[in-house]
Amino acid sequence: MPYPEILLPKRSYPILSNEDIADCALVRETPIDLYPILSKRGYTPDDIVRHIVAPNPSFREIFELSVFLYGYYHERYTGIRVVDSTLCVDWTNEQPELRTEDIQFEQETVYPLFLKGRNLDRQEIDFNDDAHLLSFSHKPSRVNYWHCQLWTQDSAGNRIPRDKSNAHTRNLAKSLLEYIAAEAVCSKPDAKRFKREDFDVLTGDPHHVPF
Repeated sequence: MPYPEILLPKRSYPILSNEDIADCALVRETPIDLYPILSKRGYTPDDIVRHIVAPNPSFREIFELSVFLYGYYHERYTGIRVVDSTLCVDWTNEQPELRTEDIQFEQETVYPLFLKGRNLDRQEIDFNDDAHLLSFSHKPSRVNYWHCQLWTQDSAGNRIPRDKSNAHTRNLAKSLLEYIAAEAVCSKPDAKRFKREDFDVLTGDPHHVPF
């Protein structure tokens, strides 16, 4: 099976603003399927917090959490891992377009967790009486146009340092994951897909139905 062409950016693709995509769902890959837990009677958000990231995550993973815009990126694409890591860099439309036949990949067993984009868009989180801003940005890579990234700022507008292993940073990371689990998770039927006519044209198939 070749690498999915729908994942590859083209030079004509734009960078999407949050206004373009915040009403849609974002997909977070998780090591276990969390929806059986979510469906249990007596479920609380604490039941899934530790599963939103892999065991023993780095601060970079938490404060720059990778998610994918749901729609043309479908849940069947979760777990795709490109073998050549040099291709997994940030994309600009000045780079040559990659071809599917040039990309070797493997597919790991992971599961999609759907998140409400609107509940992650410029949300103020109070932590230790200090306001922090949690949001996300469209950040395509050369091999996945639909990649987005969560980020966190402190009250001074600085991105949270990801390499300071102190109690404050650890507790803030936990609070962010707790917020995501409590406020952003949505059911599969409620996950709104991103679809736009101009992308149907840009993908070269106006009748393309990615779902």
